[in-house]
Amino acid sequence: MKVAALLFGVGLSTALGVASRPAHAFERQWHLGAGAGVTSGNGLKLSPAVGAYAAYGLSDVFDARLELTARGYHLGSEQDPSALSAMAGVAYKLDVLRWVPWAGVYAGYLVFFEDPRQELSFARRDLALGLGAGLDYAFSRSWGAGVTLRFDDALTSSSASTFDALLRAEYRWGW
Repeated sequence: MKVAALLFGVGLSTALGVASRPAHAFERQWHLGAGAGVTSGNGLKLSPAVGAYAAYGLSDVFDARLELTARGYHLGSEQDPSALSAMAGVAYKLDVLRWVPWAGVYAGYLVFFEDPRQELSFARRDLALGLGAGLDYAFSRSWGAGVTLRFDDALTSSSASTFDALLRAEYRWGW
């Protein structure tokens, strides 16, 4: 009798422990967020960066994204160059857990503002392609935080590239 009760208890505990909760996909979901971190580029020192972004869930695995990133580079003077990029892209995500890894491709525009010493050897304004990856954590269905890494490369200027690492937070709605 004790063995049967013990086996029943172990079986019930195992069944309850491996039972899955219903999954809810994130298609048609909007994301709005901001981030801050660091940036670097060819011939440029590690510098601050901030960004804002919006995304829309095309399906439970693809998001359309718009990202705006501002960078303030340090070359050692009081009038250091800064840059702004506006990128649009598509990201593939695995949103089956609270942790959501994703990767995406981007195309957009990269602007380097005036460098008074003319030390930058690349174009001031250029079309750019980008690759991004991130890991988000969903605190709830509406709030998340994460880290994103993105590499942007200018199309016509072989030495104009930037790399960003940002910590970010986002609000989600519209499931």
